[in-house]
Amino acid sequence: MRHGYTNTTERVPSGVRKTYDGPDATKRAQAEYLALTHLAGIMPVPHVIERDADGALVTEFVHGAHGQDQIDAGNASEVLHECGKLLRTLHELDPRLIGGSPGSGVICHGDFGPNNVLLDPATGATAALLDWEFSDVGDAIIDVAWCEWIVRMHHPAAVTSLDVFFSAYGERPPWEMRQRAMLDRCEWLEDFCLRRDAPAGVQAWQDRAQSTATWTE
Repeated sequence: MRHGYTNTTERVPSGVRKTYDGPDATKRAQAEYLALTHLAGIMPVPHVIERDADGALVTEFVHGAHGQDQIDAGNASEVLHECGKLLRTLHELDPRLIGGSPGSGVICHGDFGPNNVLLDPATGATAALLDWEFSDVGDAIIDVAWCEWIVRMHHPAAVTSLDVFFSAYGERPPWEMRQRAMLDRCEWLEDFCLRRDAPAGVQAWQDRAQSTATWTE
């Protein structure tokens, strides 16, 4: 399926089947299953249909317009406003929902941004927040900074609309903290590609980190 990068995601008669590939595949599969089942009815997440014996996850197919496609179509402000509201809702949930403890941090999606948001074409509301395999309990800056990184890296013409995202989220952490979190994530993804024996990916994340380090607010 389009917009799938880390794993193999395909349509099947019952919905969507996701097979987890690469380092920590079992851990990532479990994290996604935990999030989708424990946040169902609280967050807009796809319904889990089944888990295969080999660890693949089958979920319902959710109809919606992809967030990045909508930004490219000229709707950046609307998409990022929805992202800000959605992220605030997630970060205000009790971390115990996915096994955390009070004071241990917030529920982090781990790959948050318009790249994983499906929107209702009629209302603009979130139809589904996808790809929870990197979810965990941690620092809110992880999600905030990564949403900004996605926009700055892949949609530079929409950077001015980030004001809308921060306004809807209700907070704008200092630039130094956000940039540091972006660089940390780039480094983590470089290591992920190294462990996956994907030299092209390693080089890509090194290049992206270099670009990220030059950004200013």
